[in-house]
Amino acid sequence: MFNKLNKKKPYIIAEIGSNHNGSLILAKKQIKLAKKSGCDAVKFQSWDLTLNSKITYKKNKQIYQQYKKFKLDYLKLLELRNFSKKNKIDFGLSIFSKKELLNAEKMHVDFLKIASMDLNNYNFIKECSKSKKTLIVSTGFSNEKEIIKSSKIIKRNKKKNVVFLHCISLYPPKKIEMINLLNMKKISKLTGFKTGFSDHTTDPDIMLTAATLGASVIEKHFTSNKKLKGWDHSISADYKEMSLINKKINKIVLAKGGLDRKLSGAEIKQGRQMRRSIHLKKNLEKNQKIKISDLILQRPGSGLAPEYINKILGKRVKINLKEGELLKKSHIR
Repeated sequence: MFNKLNKKKPYIIAEIGSNHNGSLILAKKQIKLAKKSGCDAVKFQSWDLTLNSKITYKKNKQIYQQYKKFKLDYLKLLELRNFSKKNKIDFGLSIFSKKELLNAEKMHVDFLKIASMDLNNYNFIKECSKSKKTLIVSTGFSNEKEIIKSSKIIKRNKKKNVVFLHCISLYPPKKIEMINLLNMKKISKLTGFKTGFSDHTTDPDIMLTAATLGASVIEKHFTSNKKLKGWDHSISADYKEMSLINKKINKIVLAKGGLDRKLSGAEIKQGRQMRRSIHLKKNLEKNQKIKISDLILQRPGSGLAPEYINKILGKRVKINLKEGELLKKSHIR
């Protein structure tokens, strides 16, 4: 997966997460829609009920039922991984324990994701950094000190295929100024790794802005229907929205181009008409010396460029030339 990040287009992850609502049929439908919309990858979450404390479940039985319903075990995730490969879209997992890390490697996922909640879980980051899989690290909740520390742990294991994602862990952020997309560049400077953006907003323009600012990876929650009941459907992009976003990002990439200054054949051709070249302001006879008062800079630009004017002064013309003629090299001795 990491070798795909050298392309100009951001690597787009459809974060299905728990939007499958515990249904493999729905999950597979969402995988197919993500592929059809132009995404590069789908991502699911691998966790068990030990993620929350027993006290939490005891206080809120609804949370317990939801976690129990939305949990996907190893065999279900493996089935979704194989289905994704069959549909030619990458498959990644958010993992929350060493056991899930080992299972993810066993099923040959394309990338691993450390969720924002675990950026200060340094022992877990150390374990994940030993994996050969591409590692994506989300930075929601985290301050600069925590981001730097986690990146240093990863570097100690000489791991290079890593991307840190700027993330605002609110669902959604209520004020646009909270988003602060330039933090991608800050995070890149702090960590030395590629950066991207994990989007929890409901505004498609935010993803487009992230693409414009050079995000290597953009992760966006994805669903087949925003009106479904569940945790993240309302803040997710559906097929129609994600398709439009991907088309617009492709346009942005084409428009951004590269750092090399290149003129197209069409622009060069247009320049010959729109730019100036050296013309004659009056008639010149054969062997007459060229003076500045004999010349004028006019369109079209298909003759000698203005930069040559000082080089030809004092030289003689080979033939009789008429006022208004385009001066050529072949006219000058």
